[in-house]
Amino acid sequence: MTDNNQNSNEISAVGVLKKTVDGNYRLRRIASMLLDHFIMCILIVPPAIIMTIISEKLGQRMNDGMGFFVFFLFVFVYLNKDLFKGKSPAKRILGFQVINCKTEKPATELQCFVRNLTICVAWPLEVVIGFINPERRIGDFIANTKVVESEKEKLKSIWTDLKSTTLKINFIGILIIGGIYFYGLSLILPNMN
Repeated sequence: MTDNNQNSNEISAVGVLKKTVDGNYRLRRIASMLLDHFIMCILIVPPAIIMTIISEKLGQRMNDGMGFFVFFLFVFVYLNKDLFKGKSPAKRILGFQVINCKTEKPATELQCFVRNLTICVAWPLEVVIGFINPERRIGDFIANTKVVESEKEKLKSIWTDLKSTTLKINFIGILIIGGIYFYGLSLILPNMN
């Protein structure tokens, strides 16, 4: 590459765009984090409210165990927002992808889950770290991943990816790690269980 082309985008073999980090990139990356949070809250909060109302109407109050299970289920969905090809809904819209730092290929489902575990306990800190270092927040360092630019996709591409997904050993690992993680949280935060 010549010096004149250093600021231009490069497309790798896996379709990932590599670009130098600038102020616009930082703002788009933070926008991606905030949009993901907003989208996931829209997907999670209304069903949780509806489930609570329906259970109350049926006269079946959610006991502590049931409430914890429902909470676990919805947070589990949130933590797996990057499950398909390392692209959450906002990452697809704004053109980002989570990749493995070592292989430069899309991060595995397990890596995406692990990188999002820190969101539950340090979301505001993750946003600050994401602004300082848009490619790698705390969860990325733990999972050995980074966020890079990629081609923008329509939101409906999630359905295509969902249809072509098969149960993998990574998903079983995600369930086990998620169960242990949330059980540990329930011990630390006794009011949750």
